[in-house]
Amino acid sequence: MKIYLFRHGQTVYNADGERFCGTSDVGLTALGWQQARRAARLIRGVRPAAIVHSGLRRSLETATAIRESLPGAADCPLVAHEGFREVGFGAWEGLTRAEVNRLYPELYAEWLVHPEEARIPGGDDLYDRQQEAVDAFLDVVARYRDGDLVIVAHNTLNRLLILGLMGLDARHYRRIVQENACLNILEYREEEGVRLHALNRVPERDE
Repeated sequence: MKIYLFRHGQTVYNADGERFCGTSDVGLTALGWQQARRAARLIRGVRPAAIVHSGLRRSLETATAIRESLPGAADCPLVAHEGFREVGFGAWEGLTRAEVNRLYPELYAEWLVHPEEARIPGGDDLYDRQQEAVDAFLDVVARYRDGDLVIVAHNTLNRLLILGLMGLDARHYRRIVQENACLNILEYREEEGVRLHALNRVPERDE
């Protein structure tokens, strides 16, 4: 089966100085909606068994835009799965990187070098979230084993998930880029695991 893994479109936090969003429930900008609709063109012809989202507003809105833009997908169910929610950044959420650097200089410096070791107040553990993401992936592919899937998730979550499915450590997640409304294509076979076919595709480059 094929899994089409998207990042959500642009949010206000993305547009406003790349603020840490985490589990804050912000929606898409007008541009974010446009990006999501354009991203659907990358999977034209696909008839997914389900479109899975994280339950956070920006993920649901992106999933909705993709479904509305896919011919013949009007009846495709939108399915929330909390395992795909973004990594929580606790006290940093809503702050820009510059603001975090000013308020938490030592912790921010550690996070830049060893994000898996930095303990953000109220934030999630990267290793825990990576395992939860992999478990969520295995759950939905088992549930919809007879068809292809669209999953709409988040920047850090997608990177952790892709690494986890490849058997790689969470500390390397910054080596993967996930632009707004990008597409990653995975193939899953129970006996072989996951193969990565495409990474960080966006319509502006890949149509």
